[in-house]
Amino acid sequence: MSGVGRTIATKIRGGLEERIALMAPSRRLRLALAEEAICAHSAARPVRILDAGCGDGLGALALAERHPEWSVVGYDLNDRLLAGARDRATNRGLANVEFRQADLTRPLPETGFDAVMALECLNEIPDDRAALASLAAALSPAGLFVVQAPERNWRPVLSGSDRTWREEVRHGYSAAGLAEALRSVGLERVEVEPTYRATAALAQELRDRIKDGPLALRVAAFPALAGAVHLERRGLTGGRASAYFATARRGAAGS
Repeated sequence: MSGVGRTIATKIRGGLEERIALMAPSRRLRLALAEEAICAHSAARPVRILDAGCGDGLGALALAERHPEWSVVGYDLNDRLLAGARDRATNRGLANVEFRQADLTRPLPETGFDAVMALECLNEIPDDRAALASLAAALSPAGLFVVQAPERNWRPVLSGSDRTWREEVRHGYSAAGLAEALRSVGLERVEVEPTYRATAALAQELRDRIKDGPLALRVAAFPALAGAVHLERRGLTGGRASAYFATARRGAAGS
């Protein structure tokens, strides 16, 4: 294979790897919930969005690509992950997304966001209340706060699956505890709903077992994993919820 051919093959493989990573059922589900909430909040107008704890940036990139009228900023403490996210944004030619390093427990350099997403990151932050206060302060008046967090007693569906969530410092939250945490930083109109039940959880655990396998196997599994999230979103699932999805608003100016 020529050098040009190898370069093209590498780009194609890299693109497939990104798409497959984005289609991980847990990530796909929480991003779909967040996107739906932000679309309803934006009412078709351009909005500025903060993706807190954005990690590899795939969620922020997906939103920026689907909604070119939105402006997305991803913040994370891990500069290595952010470097990869910046490269992906450049390679895709996305001018409406940026990635910056920041400690979420300290005041952020930017405020006035129309929406803030904190998807599966709060349970990895020791001082989650400080992070919530910082993120709430970054919202514009009447801005939307969107969060997904594990349920405090969640457990895997399959024997042998991981019983902890990535770099968790706490296993999760109760519905009442998550609502209280959001209200404690001045957020209002808090709504918490259970999500991530057996269908999506099982698909995620199966995906985790093949994530380091051959690319062909992961591509073949792609439709089934996406289908599991579709079934979950339609309520065709069962079992107890393993996570909570919550929305809240910052009080309007002068309220």
